Amino acid sequence: MFLYHMVIHSDIYENISPQTVLKEGLNHKTATKWYSNSANLFPDLTDRLRPISLLKWIDFKVAFRVDLEVDESPYYRFPVFSDKILVFNRDISSDLFAYIEDMYDGGKGRMIEGLPSKEDLVKNYWSSMNTLEDYLKNKPFNNPEVYIFEQVPAKLIDYIE
Repeated sequence: MFLYHMVIHSDIYENISPQTVLKEGLNHKTATKWYSNSANLFPDLTDRLRPISLLKWIDFKVAFRVDLEVDESPYYRFPVFSDKILVFNRDISSDLFAYIEDMYDGGKGRMIEGLPSKEDLVKNYWSSMNTLEDYLKNKPFNNPEVYIFEQVPAKLIDYIE
């Protein structure tokens, strides 16, 4: 099985060259910044509501997103090489992002009407966490958000245009 990471260059974010990734590997510093890190939308809340029993390596400061399927080119492709890959429910992330959109909308509440509180959403986000293996066996939700919590070695990465 392969995982994928899109290469999207933007004027807004620092752009890391494919040559750098193919030399140094893929990690939170070399990953495409276009991907959002949903756990960092409200980092204080995410840390405060973090389940006590979680292993130390589950740290969103070093995590970066990948995809289970190819969305568009160019992209990096690499095999599943680690058990430090977790899957969360992206639908919950979308609801959390509505709170960010509401702030930009002046806090009028149109974006968040009918949504659970940020606290409840963050708790649900943590509760949605699955290992990649468990997610693939059970598929408890349809919209996965996949994070890797360690560096992908350069020798495993293919760059596909």
